[in-house]
Amino acid sequence: MIKNFFLQFSKPEGVLGKFVGKLMAVTGKEKNRWTISKLGLTEDDHVLEIGFGPGVAIEMAAQIVKKGKVVGVDYSPVMLKQATNRNKQAILDDRVKLIQADADELPQFDITFNKVFSINSIIFWKDPIKTLKTVKSMMDDGGMITITVHPYQKGDTEIMVKNFGQHIVQYLTEAGFTDIQVDYKYIKPSKAVCVIAK
Repeated sequence: MIKNFFLQFSKPEGVLGKFVGKLMAVTGKEKNRWTISKLGLTEDDHVLEIGFGPGVAIEMAAQIVKKGKVVGVDYSPVMLKQATNRNKQAILDDRVKLIQADADELPQFDITFNKVFSINSIIFWKDPIKTLKTVKSMMDDGGMITITVHPYQKGDTEIMVKNFGQHIVQYLTEAGFTDIQVDYKYIKPSKAVCVIAK
C-alpha cells in the first residue's frame, strides 16, 4: 500500500491519485514559488513546465505572464483534470495551455520557449539527457531552465539531495546547456535542490 502510494507521484491515477494531487497542491507551494523565482519571469515570456501536477506552479507563472504563454505537459490524466480546473480562466483567455504527454515523448509546439522549469519530475524520466536535448531544441537562444528536486521523505539526507543536484548538472551538461548553477534551500521536511542553466 505504501509503495503504491509513492508510485502515485510518478503518474497519479484513480481515487488515490486525486488525493496525491491535492497533497501536492497543499505541500508544494514553497518549492513552486522558489523554482519560479529563479526564472525571473516577465509578462511577455513563453514558459514550459514539464510535469505540472495539480497546476499550482502553472497558476503562479500565469499570474506573472500576462502577454506571453504558459504551457504545461503532464503524463497523468488525473493531474490534467486538476490543473485544468485550477487554471480554467487562464485557459479560456488562451494564456495557459495544458497537454497530457510523456516527458520522454514531448509533443511539438507552435512556439519556442525562453523559460522552462520542472519540479520533482526529472526523477521519473526514462532518459533525462534525451528529454533535455529535446527541450533545448524547443528553446530560444539564451533561454533559461530550472529543475528542482525536493524529496518527500523526511529521512532523505543532505548527501542524497546533493547527489540529485550533481546528476541534474551532469544531465544538463551532456544535453548542451551552459552557465549551470546549483542552489539549495530547506523546505520542510528536507532540503531541496534547484539547478539553473541556459
